Formats: sequence, structure tokens, C-alpha cells
Amino acid sequence: MVRKLHHAFKFEYDRIVSSLITPVSIDVATVTRQDKPRNFIKVNALWDTGATNSVIIPKLAKHLGLKPIDKTIVRGVNSEEEANVYLIDLILPNNVLFNNVKITESEFMGADILIGMNIIQNGDFAIANAKGKTRFSFCIPPHDNPICLYEKSMKVDKRR
Repeated sequence: MVRKLHHAFKFEYDRIVSSLITPVSIDVATVTRQDKPRNFIKVNALWDTGATNSVIIPKLAKHLGLKPIDKTIVRGVNSEEEANVYLIDLILPNNVLFNNVKITESEFMGADILIGMNIIQNGDFAIANAKGKTRFSFCIPPHDNPICLYEKSMKVDKRR
């Protein structure tokens, strides 16, 4: 039997937070598609389950010298715009590498990159807000026995 290795990370914030921001790394050598040794830079990523795809702010895309591979229509809550699409290599805090991630250019506040469902859907994602602190964890690949807060609550409630 082959045993799956799970690559996980967790972040604990010192208070209840309204956004989940973690460091991630981008391989600059791969971004520019030059034959150079890997050169990773750390940037801040906002994790957003409401976003279908991942996003990069224009300032960082320009700084990295990204070259568009395509254009797409980005639909926000109250807007729609045409945007550049790039390819990047992305490393999550658990050292999982995603090669050739399609990332769309758009403005947003609070971080350099937005991690959308195109990345999140590859693993298990959990948020807890106990004792005045937010705890965020992510694991790839997903576990065979998923977390179910409903079942956990029913067990706790039966004991009362």
C-alpha cells in the first residue's frame, strides 16, 4: 500500500481576522522564462474562496517583467474588465510547488497575489476562530477522512 504524504501548513493570528494573508514564493527565473537558476521571491498572498482564479496586482506583474500569455474578462462584484493572464511558478507555505499557474492581473487591496479556487481546490482548507484567534490551515492532497464540523458538533452536543 502506498502511503500519501500530506503537505500542510498552519497560520495562527493573534486575533480574529477578516482576511487570510500568508507568505508565498514566486520563481522569478521561471516567470521571465529565462534559463537561470531558480530565484524565489516572497510576496504576500490573500486567500479568497470567492475567487475562481488567482490574481496578481499590476505593480508586481510589471516589477517582475511578466509577459502576457492571454487576455480574459475579469468579473468582480460590481465590475467587468479585460485583463492580462500570465504564467508563474508558485510555492505555498507548505513548500508545494504549482508550476505554470495561470494568474490574472487586476487591482485589489491588502496583498500582492490573491490565491483563488484554482489553487485551493487541490487541498483541504480550514478556518477556526476559537479563543479570540483565527487559525488557518491548508493541506495537499486532501485527506480521505474530511473534516465535518456538523458531525463534530453532533457528537459534542450528544454528550451534554
